[in-house]
Amino acid sequence: MENIIELLESLEGVLKVCQLNPDNILKLIDIESQRGAELVPVFNKGIQECFKRDVTFVIFKKGFFRPPPTPTMLLMFDGEVLGHDIFTLEDEEKFKDDEDVRFLSDDFIIYEDVLHNHNLEKGNEYLVLPPVPFPELDSIEDISDVISSSPSTRGDEYLKEEFGFNQDSSIATIFVSFNFKD
Repeated sequence: MENIIELLESLEGVLKVCQLNPDNILKLIDIESQRGAELVPVFNKGIQECFKRDVTFVIFKKGFFRPPPTPTMLLMFDGEVLGHDIFTLEDEEKFKDDEDVRFLSDDFIIYEDVLHNHNLEKGNEYLVLPPVPFPELDSIEDISDVISSSPSTRGDEYLKEEFGFNQDSSIATIFVSFNFKD
């Protein structure tokens, strides 16, 4: 396990890596479960999947950290992806000339065809924060099912207090979870 911690701590922008204990996980589940009642409900599927794994680390990061390899936020409507965030110039180039895509902001797109196929006045939209691959650990032989996810703002605040970072807004948190191979 030390080799995994050392690898994570060596990544650019990483300040500290801590393993979550069962009490941390229960507190975070409680915090995240309250997000379904928001104006646009938020379902953090990434955290749900992370906490099903054998081990979960929290990474405290500051400054540059590589962009995620897949979207971290999906705008859903009746089970279909209406839009998602983008992070790279390649993504921007891929979508900028696509007539079926509208940029809601510089880093969030909406699919026009899905938008036109639904009556949005019904108000069935919600956000899903999916699990995201974490390829930096793919080469570790003793582990499998590696994923990452981000906590909500309240979850991030709890983690910073719990692990001694106070409420430094320049520091962000991310979970990395995996299973041990049999």
